[in-house]
Amino acid sequence: MSVDIEKLIVDSGNDPEEYVTTPKYIGSVAFTAQSIRDLDLMVGYNPVDGNPHHGEVWGAGGRPNKFSNSQKRGLIAAAEWYVQIHDVEII
Repeated sequence: MSVDIEKLIVDSGNDPEEYVTTPKYIGSVAFTAQSIRDLDLMVGYNPVDGNPHHGEVWGAGGRPNKFSNSQKRGLIAAAEWYVQIHDVEII
């Protein structure tokens, strides 16, 4: 799962809410790194072309791109709006 690392965005002098909002991505949620790790997932810095603030969340073991159903539920429970979409709830 792709993430943008807030500290890196702030340290670069950008406004994080503006940085993560584009015509394609009109809203975003936030997680703490600890909430991700508490779900036995890994999180880390993984820059990509055009986004030096990019990070990634990986599943453990032999399924780095797959999350269990309990991990998915945990991510939903841990998610908080960062840039809220009007009339949309996190469920």
